[in-house]
Amino acid sequence: MDDSQVPSAEPPPAPRWVLVDVVAAVLTAVAWATQIAAGGPVMPAGPGWTVVRYLAAGAACASIVFRWRFPVAALGVVGASVALVSALGGHGARDGSSLVLIPVTLAVYTVVATAAKRTALAAVGAAVALIEAGAFVAAGGADETVVVSVPALATVGWLAAENVRARRAYAQDAAERAAERDREQARRASAEERVRIARELHDVIAHAMSIIAVRSGVARVVLDVRPEEARKALGIIEGTSRQALAEMRLLVGVLRNPDTGDLEPDRGPAPGLASLPGLVTHIDQAGVPVSVRVEGEPRPLSPGVDLSAYRIIQEALTNVVRHAAPATAELTLRYSPDEVVIEVTDNGRAHPESSSPAPAADGAGHGIAGMRERVTVYGGKLVTGPTASGFRVLARIPTEQSAS
Repeated sequence: MDDSQVPSAEPPPAPRWVLVDVVAAVLTAVAWATQIAAGGPVMPAGPGWTVVRYLAAGAACASIVFRWRFPVAALGVVGASVALVSALGGHGARDGSSLVLIPVTLAVYTVVATAAKRTALAAVGAAVALIEAGAFVAAGGADETVVVSVPALATVGWLAAENVRARRAYAQDAAERAAERDREQARRASAEERVRIARELHDVIAHAMSIIAVRSGVARVVLDVRPEEARKALGIIEGTSRQALAEMRLLVGVLRNPDTGDLEPDRGPAPGLASLPGLVTHIDQAGVPVSVRVEGEPRPLSPGVDLSAYRIIQEALTNVVRHAAPATAELTLRYSPDEVVIEVTDNGRAHPESSSPAPAADGAGHGIAGMRERVTVYGGKLVTGPTASGFRVLARIPTEQSAS
């Protein structure tokens, strides 16, 4: 990662932290002034040099207040001021106290926290070197306390800033990973929704077009000889078309407006096993009589299972209309404590399409694949294949009771 991309250890300080810096600057200035006043004989002596010492100390302390706005400049002022006071022998650290060197630590921390590493290294190195030079040329001999304390305090400030920088970088990276996970989940949810809608569209269109194709063929054949039957077929085509268009409008509305809550007032109930009589009537009108047998005690299913069961039956019967008509079909619906079983068989053995392998029973195989997807979502099983007299679809869908 480039230095310019490394996150700062600290954001710009809030007003309360500026107040803390002001208090720290005042306390450090008082401590420094006290040590300058209590210092022994210094050289050069005189009121003028004493004023210079006080001004330099004041400049170093005042820099604390501005360290976040001008970090490198503040460190430069601190380094020059401490070096000057030390060179003039007005430091006071010879007595064993390094409290007056606190501005060095704070200034180093701020530079490391806010500047690129190269800039921080150059600024801190220059400031420490300047202070060390002032300590070595101090009046009365080198100030060993400053010589030892300044590198140590600068190291403390540097390590503290690096530690905070590392924690902030880790937190930022964790936040970015979490955001990426959220985006990936959103993309996955969107993809799943598109698949669901595509599956619904396929089921709606395939069912409607199969009935329309069969009944339009009937109408064409009997138009001249049995006009009443042709009229009935056209009525079935009209009703089927209207119903398919209504369902397609709902699905397209979901695609256009992700906020499905706005669509709820205009949406009818999703089809389910309660809608089987209407479906069976449609299939019968398409030329495939269906006998229905229910085994076990019918019970309410979850909306997802209910819709999937209906769509599987719809697709299986539509395939009979498409590939086996004229024929008859038998629908068996079995309820057990832990699953619902759907079995659809037909006697369309005489038609070559019905003897095709299962994946080819729906042209490109989307119908069988769609049924398998619906069953797999709930951990169920789908078995399809030709029988001695026609074709068979067997779907087992676990219910919520089995999941508990």
